[in-house]
Amino acid sequence: MKNYQESNSLKESLEILKRYKNDVSKEAYENIKSNIGTHAIENIYLDELSIVMLIKKNVYGLSADEVLAEYKE
Repeated sequence: MKNYQESNSLKESLEILKRYKNDVSKEAYENIKSNIGTHAIENIYLDELSIVMLIKKNVYGLSADEVLAEYKE
């Protein structure tokens, strides 16, 4: 399994998201960015795995369960 970057701040989470900017539409990017910001309000900083999961949900229309099943295999 790939080693995913941890995040300890909103800035780090947003920098991780920037690496995937070309993989999603502008609308999906803004939705994910908003989701990251909403979590950060509660001092929850999304790590790279969480961000990749959000991207897969947006790009492929997968449910959370489908994305999690992919990582369990």
